[in-house]
Amino acid sequence: MLMKGMTKYLALLLLCWTGTVLADSKPVVQVAFMDFPGYSQLDESGRATGKAVELLRKLLVEAGYTAQVRILPAARIWLGLESGEVHLWPGVLNKPGLDEHTLLTGRDLGEVNIDLYYLPGQSPPDWPQGLRGRSVIMITNFTYTNTLKSILLNPELDLTLYKSNSHRGAVEMLRRGRGDYLLDYRAQVDVVLEELDGISLEHVEVAVQPMRLVLSRHSGFAEQLRQDLDAAFDRLRTQGVELDVTKQ
Repeated sequence: MLMKGMTKYLALLLLCWTGTVLADSKPVVQVAFMDFPGYSQLDESGRATGKAVELLRKLLVEAGYTAQVRILPAARIWLGLESGEVHLWPGVLNKPGLDEHTLLTGRDLGEVNIDLYYLPGQSPPDWPQGLRGRSVIMITNFTYTNTLKSILLNPELDLTLYKSNSHRGAVEMLRRGRGDYLLDYRAQVDVVLEELDGISLEHVEVAVQPMRLVLSRHSGFAEQLRQDLDAAFDRLRTQGVELDVTKQ
């Protein structure tokens, strides 16, 4: 009886040890975010923080992974996904040419709204024909959607396109009349308008895109990471955890 009990104990010990080894053997996930105040930004100590960052950390922990999180410019993220230096980026996959280098998780983290902004007192524009011959401000290195890009580049509309390196700068350009309209992400503009107390803009919604986790095919473990993250998402949702980043 003593030998039988000892055998069961050793088997259980071996099972626990094996599980620990497997968990420890999972690679560190290199995660990249764009700078987005309130959702993903650096704190005073240089650590990535924000609603989206903490949600993703929770997902990765549930999936059994640790992560190194960085805040990077959009261009660095695209290059990182193509090379495998960046393993994961939460966002909307709409950059031409990136599909062959990436996989998408099967669960949505919320919806991303893209709006056309204009100054109060103006009439709502008829999208897109009402923009004919006008000017539109956009964000440098930000992708929108292929449909929106084809509209903006349609020669029949004869649009003049201006670029800004920041969302705040784009809002300021619109306020100062350095463009007739601003095409931008609603969540980003909302943050800017909160900072610029007393400033308001009108808008019309032109696109809604689901946010997913975009994984680099060149990480060496993209398929397994996708399966693990989708399974972790389902477990957390069953537990009642809010997984829509826009509702955090």
